[in-house]
Amino acid sequence: MSKELLAIDDADLHLSILRKIAEQAGFNTTGAESVTVAKGMLRTRKFDCITLDLSLGEQSGIEVLALLYELRCRTPVIIISASQDAALNETVRIGKFLNINLCASIPKPVNLALLRQTLAQVLDDAASEELATPASW
Repeated sequence: MSKELLAIDDADLHLSILRKIAEQAGFNTTGAESVTVAKGMLRTRKFDCITLDLSLGEQSGIEVLALLYELRCRTPVIIISASQDAALNETVRIGKFLNINLCASIPKPVNLALLRQTLAQVLDDAASEELATPASW
């Protein structure tokens, strides 16, 4: 059974690339081109992984991290961003402070091999967790 990925990015080209790589890794992908759309989806659907661009037009991906904190969401998050190293590091620090399940930060332009490897690791981790948790729990 395929896992569900939410790809949050305002660039159609990046969403297309994310969809293709995620499909190869075993994910069905839903794209969200804005913070507003992403928030609506996160409030109503469950995802197995989230990729998050930090610069989303007039809004910031940090708003999505704040919502994940509010929802107590433990879904693995991969930050994919062209932000400067200092801004990216600060966002990772904020995410960890909020106890967000940040599993990677990948700079743009995206290293596709690294993205594939990271998505495969997310699937491996999910499979291991499912095996370690008895259905009766």
